[in-house]
Amino acid sequence: MRVVRTVLPQPARARLRRLMRLRRLVLRPRWGNLRRRRPFSEHFGNDRGTPVDRVYIERFLAAHAADVRGRALEVGDAGYTRRFGASAVTDSDIVDIDPGNEAATIVADLAQPGSLPVDRFDCFLLIQTLQYVADVPAALRNAWRSLRPGGVLLVCVPGISRLDPDPGPDHDLHRFTPAGLAATLRATLPGAGQRIVGYGNLLAAVAFLYGIAAEELRAQELAAYDPHYPVLAAARVVKPTGTEGRAPA
Repeated sequence: MRVVRTVLPQPARARLRRLMRLRRLVLRPRWGNLRRRRPFSEHFGNDRGTPVDRVYIERFLAAHAADVRGRALEVGDAGYTRRFGASAVTDSDIVDIDPGNEAATIVADLAQPGSLPVDRFDCFLLIQTLQYVADVPAALRNAWRSLRPGGVLLVCVPGISRLDPDPGPDHDLHRFTPAGLAATLRATLPGAGQRIVGYGNLLAAVAFLYGIAAEELRAQELAAYDPHYPVLAAARVVKPTGTEGRAPA
C-alpha cells in the first residue's frame, strides 16, 4: 500500500479503496449455522451417516482389493478383510493391543519389536492405526517383518482431522500428509516398493472437521482431490521376494 500511496494520485487511491471494500463485501463469508465452536457431530459424522474419511478408505481398498488375499491381518476387527477380500482370503487374523477384544487372534503392541509372527501374512490392513502409535517406525518395521515375501501392507492414516474423542487427545498422536507418509516409509522400509495416494479437498476437509457426513455432500465434491487439503493419506507397500525373516535395512 505504501507503493500505491506513492504512485497513484488521490482520486485513484480513493477508487481503489472503494473497490477493495466492495470486494470484501462480495466475498464475505456467509457463515450461517457454521459459525459455531462445536461440530455437528462429535463422532466424525458417524451418527449422521458415513464419515468422510471412510469413503476415502473404502475407495483406496477397493482399488487394491486384489491384494487382500491368502492369510490376512487387520487391526481391531476383520470388517475390511471380509468386505474386500471375500473368498480370496483363506485365513483371517485380527490384532489388537486390547486383551478385552474377544475377536482378536493376536494381542500385541505393534510398536513392540517381535510382537507379531514373522513371514506369516500375505496382506496386512493397517487402517487408521498409526496415529495412536508412539513409535511409528517401530510399528512399520514390525508390520513389514510379519509379511511374507511378496506380501502387501495397505496403510491408511489421517491428514486433516479432528483428534479422536475416544481414546482422547492424549492418545491421538500423529497426522500425516501424503509426502510425510512417503518420507516415513522410505526412511523406515527402504527396500519396499510403495505407492502413495492422497484423498480430499477443502470442502471435504471442512465437512469432516464439522462432523458432516459424506451423504450430505455431492459425489463430485467428495471425488475432487486438492493436494493442499488431504483428509487421508494411503500407501500400498510391497515386500520384495528374498527377504524372509529380515528386518528392513
